[in-house]
Amino acid sequence: MRYRLLVLSFVILYHNCHSRQDRRPGMFRGNAAHDSYVAGDNLVYDTKAWEFDAGAPVRSSALTHNNSVYFGTAKGDFYALDKKTKQIRWKYSTGKAIHSSAACQDGKVYFSDNGQTIYCLKESNGQLVWKLNMGKKQEYPWRYDYYYSSPVLRQGKLFIGGDDGFFYAIDQVTGKLIWKFKARGIIRSTGAVYKNTILFGDTEASLYAVDMNSGKELWQFRINGDTMRNENFGFDRRAINASPVVVGNKAIVGARDGYLYCVNADTGKDVWQMNHFVSWIISTVAVKDSFVVTGTSDGRFVQAVNLETGREIWKFRTPLAVWSSPLIVNDKVYAGTFDGHLFCIELKTGKRISAFKANGKLMSSPVWDDGLLYVGSDDGHLYALRGHADKRENKEGAKYVYYQTGMNVYFRNNSDLTIRNYLRSNGFKVIGSDSLAFFMTKESADPPAIAFATCYFPSAIIENGKNSIVRKYLDKGGRIIMTGTNPILYEIDETMKTPVAFRYNAADTIFDLDYGKGDTRTFMGDFPSFPTAMGQQLGLPEFWTSSVFINGKNIDMALGKNENGDVSAFIKKYSNGGKFIQLWMDPDRPDRLDAIIKAAEWKFE
Repeated sequence: MRYRLLVLSFVILYHNCHSRQDRRPGMFRGNAAHDSYVAGDNLVYDTKAWEFDAGAPVRSSALTHNNSVYFGTAKGDFYALDKKTKQIRWKYSTGKAIHSSAACQDGKVYFSDNGQTIYCLKESNGQLVWKLNMGKKQEYPWRYDYYYSSPVLRQGKLFIGGDDGFFYAIDQVTGKLIWKFKARGIIRSTGAVYKNTILFGDTEASLYAVDMNSGKELWQFRINGDTMRNENFGFDRRAINASPVVVGNKAIVGARDGYLYCVNADTGKDVWQMNHFVSWIISTVAVKDSFVVTGTSDGRFVQAVNLETGREIWKFRTPLAVWSSPLIVNDKVYAGTFDGHLFCIELKTGKRISAFKANGKLMSSPVWDDGLLYVGSDDGHLYALRGHADKRENKEGAKYVYYQTGMNVYFRNNSDLTIRNYLRSNGFKVIGSDSLAFFMTKESADPPAIAFATCYFPSAIIENGKNSIVRKYLDKGGRIIMTGTNPILYEIDETMKTPVAFRYNAADTIFDLDYGKGDTRTFMGDFPSFPTAMGQQLGLPEFWTSSVFINGKNIDMALGKNENGDVSAFIKKYSNGGKFIQLWMDPDRPDRLDAIIKAAEWKFE
């Protein structure tokens, strides 16, 4: 009898715990206030754990709930995946683009699509429970936007805005309309809850506070865009597409007039404004302590301002626009850009830590849960990234990129210029053949890292074998990052600026790298190579084809190997911490360039 009571008590306890977990609502930015700071671990999330091919751009932000990850696609497919294994649990197709983020509670999952329809499905199997059609879309010629209002769950109600210009309160269980509020424009902003108030913006320059129970307007805040005519600019300067974030009694939201606003959530009175100077603010802010972090459009930066004053703390420049909403995990900011980078940035300083590169725009906002970071891309994939310790040791050290015009040893069609420009935009100083020897021989307690965008060694630095300038540089602790084939393998015609013959044994003589005999026993044909675990963390491509390999006995750490175990990307160590790091970039379209920055900064044990 006692045993049976213990079993019964366990069953009841399990059921209660499971029910409490299931009743916890999940939604865009984590909760109804959208103050989405995540107290996660202190790892750097930049390494792919898995990717799921959804067959269409993924612009909605993923929702993780219990053991599933939910997201929609531009094709109109809504997926439920196992969040650890990427296995499909179920799929529901609407036939209309799904760019809103989902919400979950009590075994139900909610989302909307471009057909102005709200769906409620069973979490367990994707079966339709109910759907509600909102009103006819209003014309919005200044659209140039991609996101829809996402459902917010509170007190048994679902709150969402529509393209018909109404904001809706709907019964979560039945799908019946409770009330709807008419705004001045269409509503792409996702509502945020403050006390018994729901806050949201519209495309006609207004931020609203509406009573959650009655649908009555409590206050309306007109942004600076209210005095602007879009026709005078040729683009929208009135819309609030971002979602408000509520911290204490402050509501923070950006707009297309180029301002970030902080408004008193009780009164609707202006607290402070930050001018981004015309550049749209589409992304929803992330807040931790006194830091308010947001992205911007044509301004191309991620910015942190002070919560109390609105004054800038730091600004991180990005290659292209940032519409994805930044995420703060512990003391790190993750922000996606139009060129496919997901940057990891130090919260306190705004300094770059690392980056992951997708093959398409990152319009989706990153989400962290249970040791994985999820983000969708216009390349049609949902990515799950795993973390590792911060490996930087040379983050403040001098970094140079060597570039020589017209030298065609490895890269073609000026693709080495792409590498030079990328590294220069990330703080590397450009040097040429006239200054390379100077920087290698310059006395320094911390020799610089030199990345070779142009795969060429001027004769002045390789003369005299192990007494050469380049070998002495390595032996005093210098670091060379080679982006393509090691040029020491070739005799170079300095006039034609192209390889004309093999250079036998030079690599072994200078670098202690025995590539073999310098003929087809070295250049053994084109074989696919695949990154090792460290190569994956560096961000090397998933595979590449090389014809130059070295036996693993000759190097200290393999970064990429072919099917026979021969090494094409590696690290060779020298005295005083010196390193020769061989990476591989496509000679025509070099990509995954962040691997070069990591190679220049990371500590390799």
